[in-house]
Amino acid sequence: MNTEAPEPGDFLCAPWNYIRIAPWLFSLLVLALLAAMRFYAVFGPPRARILFLAHCLVMWALPFLVLTRQGRREIGLRKQGNSAKALALSALAGVCAGFAIYAVSMILFGSSLDNLCVSIRDSFQLDQLLAVMPRAAAFAIIVLPAMILTPIGEEILFRGVIQQSFAMRWNLPVATIVNGLAFGLIHLHVHGIVHDAAGFHLRIVSATLTVLFLAGVSAVFTLCRLRSGSLYAAMVAHAACNLAMIGAIFFYPPV
Repeated sequence: MNTEAPEPGDFLCAPWNYIRIAPWLFSLLVLALLAAMRFYAVFGPPRARILFLAHCLVMWALPFLVLTRQGRREIGLRKQGNSAKALALSALAGVCAGFAIYAVSMILFGSSLDNLCVSIRDSFQLDQLLAVMPRAAAFAIIVLPAMILTPIGEEILFRGVIQQSFAMRWNLPVATIVNGLAFGLIHLHVHGIVHDAAGFHLRIVSATLTVLFLAGVSAVFTLCRLRSGSLYAAMVAHAACNLAMIGAIFFYPPV
């Protein structure tokens, strides 16, 4: 792995390469912008909810907005590596990761508010949904966006742009740690940061464990990406993880 700082023009496209900013620093600036959009969409006024969809679409478009053709290949947007075996193994790894999130959360925290799965369950607003539609329809409404919107965008950002830019500057272990911790931190809006009438609060213990656990799950997605050579395998693993985790929460809710 090359440990010297890369030329921005080899990775970032115009006009970004004219700035002469290091790709790893550029990736962090992009992450900060997208994190701000996500957190404002979640914690801001109701009219800000559309920003969540907008930030997902920006992540989808990121390779074509900021990367060269070579850069897109380097982050894994390539046909090579997308064999049926690679995709099936990635899906299996994702399912195992999703069930692990559910099982470990239940073992550590039971049905308490420190449980990540309880926070996810509460965000579904199941009672309201089930009052107006069958359970299967409610499940589909919840799980389909979770298998499409964020897995594609987040894999492009974390296992793609951030992973590759840090690997070019430092090495693979550093890149994997950085993209994993960033992946965990950006999900604190799901569990860890609480906003109520008294303001913002941080569940320090469960938030820290959630970040570390999601960093471990991120390492599974990174492994799928690296073993296949394709970012699509990581997307499949991520989508399968969300399907398994949401399925477990939906049909076996922590109570």
